[in-house]
Formats: sequence, C-alpha cells, structure tokens
Amino acid sequence: MDKLRMAEANYKSYTPINGVVEPDFLEYLKETFRKWQQYHEEGVTLGSREIAKLSNVVEGARINSRFGFEKFAHRFTDEEGEEWFSLMIYKNREEMEIDAEPLYCFASRIHR
Repeated sequence: MDKLRMAEANYKSYTPINGVVEPDFLEYLKETFRKWQQYHEEGVTLGSREIAKLSNVVEGARINSRFGFEKFAHRFTDEEGEEWFSLMIYKNREEMEIDAEPLYCFASRIHR
C-alpha cells in the first residue's frame, strides 16, 4: 500500500522512454491521474466510464508502441476500506509475471 501512496505522489517525476512510452502519452497519463486525484479530494466519484476510456487509450498506446509494453490495471479496496485504481506499466510480460518493479506506477484513490 505504501508503494501506491508513493506512486500517487511521485508520478510527476516520470520521464518518457523512447520507443516504449512516448512523451505525449506519458503527459496524458499524468494529467488523467492528476484529475482523478483531484476528484477524490473534491468528493467526486470516479465512474466506470472514465476507467474504461483510460483502459482503451492505454491499450491503443501499447499496440502503437515501437517496442511495446505490458499494463496491469487494477481497481480494489485496501485494508483500510479505501477504494483505489492503479495502473502499472512494465517493459514486457515476463517482468510483470515475476513481479519486477514497473517502469511506471500510477494510482488514485476513488471517492465512494
């Protein structure tokens, strides 16, 4: 859980990786998660439509990426009862399967 809280705060320092995650896509992710974190602070619920739209955009970016990447998107409730959405981007499927450190980790709490 601490990893998600750190990701929630530190995503602004992420830099693009040529051929894997392009600058415009990374900026889109930063802006999307910034808005979602703001929704939580304002007491606005994040809907399934927003999550589905993000998932489609991420899948399109994965397909268009020169070297590709793997994504792991997860919506869950933590042990404190807070609902979260996280998106982790890995270099390849093998790194995701061995639970290696992701290239990028975005997270946002969801207001209920």
